[in-house]
Amino acid sequence: MPKQLNILHVTQSACAAGGGVAKYIWDLHDWMLAHNATATRAGANSASVSQPNLTSRVVACDTSGHADNTNATVLARKWPAFLGRTDIAQWLQQLEHKPNIIHIHGLRCYHNAQAAAWAARNKIPVVVTPHAQLMPFTMARNTLQKNIYDTLIERPMLARANAVHFVSQVERNDSAYANICANKSVVIPIGMNRAQWNDLAPQTIDSLNNELPLIAFFGYLSYRKGLDLLIDALPAILVRQPNARLVIAGGDPKNILRELQQRANALGISKNITWLTDITRAQARWLLQRADCFTLPSRAESFSIAILEALSLGTPVVASRESTWDALQQQGFGFNCALTAHSVAQCILQVLDTDRAARQQQRVAIAARIQSEFTWDICGAKMLNLYQQLINDSQT
Repeated sequence: MPKQLNILHVTQSACAAGGGVAKYIWDLHDWMLAHNATATRAGANSASVSQPNLTSRVVACDTSGHADNTNATVLARKWPAFLGRTDIAQWLQQLEHKPNIIHIHGLRCYHNAQAAAWAARNKIPVVVTPHAQLMPFTMARNTLQKNIYDTLIERPMLARANAVHFVSQVERNDSAYANICANKSVVIPIGMNRAQWNDLAPQTIDSLNNELPLIAFFGYLSYRKGLDLLIDALPAILVRQPNARLVIAGGDPKNILRELQQRANALGISKNITWLTDITRAQARWLLQRADCFTLPSRAESFSIAILEALSLGTPVVASRESTWDALQQQGFGFNCALTAHSVAQCILQVLDTDRAARQQQRVAIAARIQSEFTWDICGAKMLNLYQQLINDSQT
């Protein structure tokens, strides 16, 4: 086992404000540093310490040349587009303490590929986490550019990588280049940051503070997340649950809010929808706890943190298999819907039609299971073990 573990996370952007990849990196980074500190204290009076000394840092290539987390090193990109030159190889070479693991987050950023190539030259193990960039929905866009870039850059990088890390079994099964990744792929899910979520004081949304059936969506507005299907499903839901309210919460980076509202107007269901485009984390926590059902009929995800957060509060979930939570009914967490409005409506009604007392018992059981299975102490430890194994293998 290595005595020192120096991890370098390489990503396109270290801005965690929008969640997603950057939030995952910082949560993993923070857990590892806290875990290392705990192990060091525990080993102060011990003859042997199984946990190696550990350092973790993040380097990003951001188009705006900055990050909201000052702990990140940000190297400004010299050119836009895929083949933008960066200075990361020079920066790595000048480091006083070299990493012995480089963890690449995301694909199709030349900054990431440069870091992986430098690691290969210096015989440093590389872990690549695609973060859904190999999923069918993503691969189907800009196919010509992707095919050219992948042939020249990504496939060789994946072939050289020591491990390709997927955050769900669905992502691994559905990803492109399975022939390259097959013998080196590993599935380690994302952990639940309980300190940032479960201990967050919920902030009531007064307009929703009633006992009417509430269906919630939380995430940025995108057709990829199936919001068109969710809106189209609402008329059938209202036939059996006429007082139901759909809450669509999240930012609108793709500027589709007006189109979605027009869709709702055409169906005559606008009065049953609440739009919350500016919502705080505290309000989101209250919303997901208050909701009778959380819904994500997504066309593609790598791992939905929103589903994890909803389930950690005991809220049943209706989601597509493509959300990567593909066994909701078998696990007692909710229902998996097909990518049709009819299926979305029927699955939501199965939740809303359940007796409220029985539903409350289910919520307690759901929360207990999620909070015991999807913790960083479990998921982070698996990643730590992977790093250590790769370093050991590289030294033999």
